[in-house]
Amino acid sequence: MTPAPETLAIGSTIEGRWEIVRAIEAGGMGSLYEVVHRGTGKRAALKVMKRELVGSLEMRQRFRQETMVTASIESDYIVGVFDGGTDSASGLPYLVMELLRGRDLFSELEARRRLPSAEALVYLQQVALGLQKAHAEGVIHRDLKPENLFLTLREDGSPNVKIVDFGIAKIVAESMSAAETTRALGTPVYMAPEQVRGDKTIHTRADLYALAHVAFALLTGTAYWAAEQARLDNVYPLLLAITTGAKVPASVRAAERGVSLPTGFDDWFRKATALDPLARFDDAPKMIAALADVFAADESGPKTERGEPVDF
Repeated sequence: MTPAPETLAIGSTIEGRWEIVRAIEAGGMGSLYEVVHRGTGKRAALKVMKRELVGSLEMRQRFRQETMVTASIESDYIVGVFDGGTDSASGLPYLVMELLRGRDLFSELEARRRLPSAEALVYLQQVALGLQKAHAEGVIHRDLKPENLFLTLREDGSPNVKIVDFGIAKIVAESMSAAETTRALGTPVYMAPEQVRGDKTIHTRADLYALAHVAFALLTGTAYWAAEQARLDNVYPLLLAITTGAKVPASVRAAERGVSLPTGFDDWFRKATALDPLARFDDAPKMIAALADVFAADESGPKTERGEPVDF
């Protein structure tokens, strides 16, 4: 049985400075709250991790180290991190970050079914720029998926996607078994084969693999591996399928969902999700630029099986 997320009382504090204002949500890794800094009045989001995810002193130190590395990355497309570590009073690992208004891309897909190619490309380009900044600092996300891509608006009303939960997947993977990690992070339909195998060395190209699967989901409405996920009683056959690679062309999977992808998408997806990381793209912005080129050659974007533009 998965332990319940930690629950904090409204009005209580973390490290005596971040006061709990309201609960936002609870998930597999912990709970999210809105907080206010008692000294400055600044409002922020507080993620409190489950104790068992960061159980040992070594893991708590690693958690703070990963938090501080992420906090040093300045990008419009990565959620800002202000504070993090282990609360001295409760012993709870925590992360304080900017409070975002909007919803994640998973919720966006649930509400709209799928996104027009032009809109999806804007979001993917922003995520790619965020990844480029992180990768330049040697930071790999490891759990890139629509749920970890938050869509908010700038002051001028333009969309701004921010990547959240950098570094957390690494700590979870190092502190728990594969089965426990899967329960904490969720079914890994966006996770690279080398991560599923548990390879000790994970390259930045694991994030690019995940970004390609995110692209497929945004354009078609569901993950590439959704059919395998739905058919299976447990996660292990799905993990095996991921490690052996995609056998069905992406365009065929899209057609099953009533969407026709442009000529060239299969070649792009095949390269982006190659089993061998060295055979994939090595740069996130260039990878999405290549995808934009695929759509530029097909100005009408995704169409239904009858060749009509998709009605969004």
